[in-house]
Amino acid sequence: MEDSAALRSELSDGVRVLVIGAGFIGCEVAATARGAGCEVTVVAPETEPMTLAVGEELGRVLRRRHEGHGVRFRMGRLVSELADERAVLDDGSECGADVVVEAVGSLPNVEWLGAGEGAGHGLDLTDGVLCDAHLRIGGLPHAVAVGDVARFPNARYGAVARRVEHWSMPTDCAKHAARVLVAGLRGGIPPHGLAPFAPLPSFWSDQFDVRVQSFGLPGVGEQARLLEGGPDSGGGDVVYGYFLGERLVGVVALGGAKAVALAGRYRTELMALPDGLDFSPSGV
Repeated sequence: MEDSAALRSELSDGVRVLVIGAGFIGCEVAATARGAGCEVTVVAPETEPMTLAVGEELGRVLRRRHEGHGVRFRMGRLVSELADERAVLDDGSECGADVVVEAVGSLPNVEWLGAGEGAGHGLDLTDGVLCDAHLRIGGLPHAVAVGDVARFPNARYGAVARRVEHWSMPTDCAKHAARVLVAGLRGGIPPHGLAPFAPLPSFWSDQFDVRVQSFGLPGVGEQARLLEGGPDSGGGDVVYGYFLGERLVGVVALGGAKAVALAGRYRTELMALPDGLDFSPSGV
């Protein structure tokens, strides 16, 4: 909150704002700063903004929307030096910078768990805390991890354990973890009758007059397909689907309320389990 309040006090007409990073926070700060009359430049190493979340194709559409509002992008570049109200990029070019916002992502805080070689606890802390499909850690029946730090396999998307940093994860994880712990206290090890934790992730991001709304896990898709609208139709609504083989694993809408509603129509398909996967008690 202190950082947010301090940043807000710096945003005024004509102030040159340099945003390092083009993910959620970077794009949202860029939109807010431009709305306050600032001159905004975004620098990031990726080819398009928000590529990790929505892929290059929709990222390109999003960049064009930002550029339509006057935001400048220097994609594929890194900041090598900050000095004298300017930034020097790795190609030798410069950007004016009265205010610099670093939005380069976050790392899970696992140091307090004794991360590093020789810790001796047997936990995999490579990227957060490795859990099983019931959020249990280290094979311990009465120990769980929840929230952004939990790295768990979501059976909807295969056996690979992943962290999900969406806003709803802490409460979704906590609800399942509580049921697992209660089952354990009652002697149900493993928790027979409980389906594995397999949520349908979702997020949204408001940038200028556009909402980016996602359902599923677009990042695991092998290809993106335009489902609704046209990417070159100015500021119109678009919806992209993300496919693993022929199975829909994610949907992202960009636009207004109509786009969000269109994306929501695919939730039933996204909730369908992969062939051969059984979440009934007999299949757990």
